Amino acid sequence: MLIDEIDKAESDVPNGLLEALGYRQFTPQGWDRPVKLSEDTEPPLIIITTNEERILPDAFIRRCFVLPLALPTDDAELVEYLVRRGEAHFPDAKKIKVSDKPLPTAAAELLAADRRTAIANQSTPLPGQAEYLDLLRAIMKLASKGEKPQQVFDELQAFVFSKSSGMQR
Repeated sequence: MLIDEIDKAESDVPNGLLEALGYRQFTPQGWDRPVKLSEDTEPPLIIITTNEERILPDAFIRRCFVLPLALPTDDAELVEYLVRRGEAHFPDAKKIKVSDKPLPTAAAELLAADRRTAIANQSTPLPGQAEYLDLLRAIMKLASKGEKPQQVFDELQAFVFSKSSGMQR
């Protein structure tokens, strides 16, 4: 089960979730009986994400296995990491050339440069993997409709990773 961006939920959700998981049951609003997980049923794997926009209760965090996900800070490692992710999501992307490079590499280098600019300008949030994959997806889709990949790349690169109005290319 995925609970995405729990930090955007009402403040009582994390503690309510702990109670439901601890007792293996919960009572939906308007119901007179709880929904129960039987004792012989394997509990579900629950993945919870947060953007850390709000601090979650310590009692909640103590009961979680926290896996911080951060992109590499070294440009070469970042490009390599993104290219692997891009090719895993879009195996045919490497067949498309832009700036005399495979699309995943050119897009990863663009993202690394934009992250450096954002850091230098103290802009947040930093562009990341989601924006990288969105760029690959957009170029591949437009290329499949007859658009020239290089032209699309050139047009999109001016703003594709800019999450802040303070970022200028």
